[in-house]
Amino acid sequence: MKSPIVSRPTSLALALALLVPACGAGPTDSVDDSAAVGESQQAYESIPEQQPGGDPNTPGGSTAGAPDLDVTFETCFNATRRNEMQDALEDILENWSAFERNLDDRGITGDHDCMHDRLTRNGNVKCDACDVPGHSVFLGQTANVCRNWAISVEDDHPSSSGSRKVCWASVIMHEFGHTCVRPEGGAELVDDAARETLNDIYNTSIDESECNQD
Repeated sequence: MKSPIVSRPTSLALALALLVPACGAGPTDSVDDSAAVGESQQAYESIPEQQPGGDPNTPGGSTAGAPDLDVTFETCFNATRRNEMQDALEDILENWSAFERNLDDRGITGDHDCMHDRLTRNGNVKCDACDVPGHSVFLGQTANVCRNWAISVEDDHPSSSGSRKVCWASVIMHEFGHTCVRPEGGAELVDDAARETLNDIYNTSIDESECNQD
């Protein structure tokens, strides 16, 4: 697996932050534009030829030429759950311009390329034995989704695959947000944008509490 390429040295603050797993008791950033975040966003090497396209005026934000999803799923043995996760991420990718608008509306303007690369180039989803919804590390490439949390979502939404898909994408995109150097406050805005995007697609109204993320 390729490691992210950093074009210039990171700050001491970022170096210390990398030692702390995301989704822990780390700092929040309600505005989400701290100097360390800005510096590390610039350090991330995006791939210009993989920039998503599409007409922002297209209803739902769908793009006819959307790239294929390329996310590796590790130890996700429940086939139904894994397929729903994959479907949810594909729907985010196919409606990328809508997702970007929802990010922009929340002030998240600097990490679209990084998260796009997680879906099309270098992202991993690992189903893990843990009790929180998920976890990840800054500048990693893996969104760890906890099996016990996933079971709780399935128990709460046994007959609505759309509701479950909203929750899968909410946690996975939250953790991908962390890998793109968004502290907890910023990652929460990312999962808000993911839920809004898929709620519009699936005609659902699932919020954070209904995904057992609060």
